[in-house]
Amino acid sequence: MVEIKKRESTVSLSQEVKKQILEYIERNDLQPNDKLPSENQLTKLFKTSRYTLREALALLKQERIIYKIKGKGTFVNKKPIQIKSGLEYLDSITEIIKKFGYVPGTKWVSIEEKSPTKDMIEKLNLKSKGKVITFKRIRTANGKPAAFLVDTVAKKVLGNRKPEIIIYESLFDYLEKEFGIIIEYAVSEIIPAFSTDEMIKYMGVEKNSLFLLLYQLHYDREGRPIIYSFDYFDPEVFKFKVIRSR
Repeated sequence: MVEIKKRESTVSLSQEVKKQILEYIERNDLQPNDKLPSENQLTKLFKTSRYTLREALALLKQERIIYKIKGKGTFVNKKPIQIKSGLEYLDSITEIIKKFGYVPGTKWVSIEEKSPTKDMIEKLNLKSKGKVITFKRIRTANGKPAAFLVDTVAKKVLGNRKPEIIIYESLFDYLEKEFGIIIEYAVSEIIPAFSTDEMIKYMGVEKNSLFLLLYQLHYDREGRPIIYSFDYFDPEVFKFKVIRSR
């Protein structure tokens, strides 16, 4: 048991150093083929052990963020994708990804018809016998998995039919162009969450990977609740900011 806890501690330390290296690359605007400081310099900079640093560098090498040349050092292979968005604006994920110069993509997991949960019935103002349609997708930025979206809509909103396929990248666009429903605003809760079994299976992430969960309810222009969402964002790709004032 002690060994397991020690291993988990080491993994979390290497993940933290990995995050610090990514922030260093961004802060110093390092470009592909720019050289990183030596391992000795990095251990001093991040106040970490050489073992933890090497684990963090190995993780970045696996993701092809860096590469090494024997006798010369460690270099940036590609700039990490990072999207910083203000939560005060309700843009679709497609629009957010495009704004930061990346190519948005979608990998569909499923479109399911099912009975609503008690929370869905309450939040979407449904009758208990009504059905809902749940859309599960992986959103990508330049091909890199960035978010796992689980969005649910009342079946009656979709003309009481279950769509087999959706050609739109954005669910907002789909609702507006196919049903004339314009999403006006959303109420969101930000919750740290671990990867689910589906995310491990379809995104290839590790068990207990940390994500930012946006538990959201989207409303149309008439104030009707339309989309019930559990959207998981990779914190290494998405960074949300909130403007606060007095």
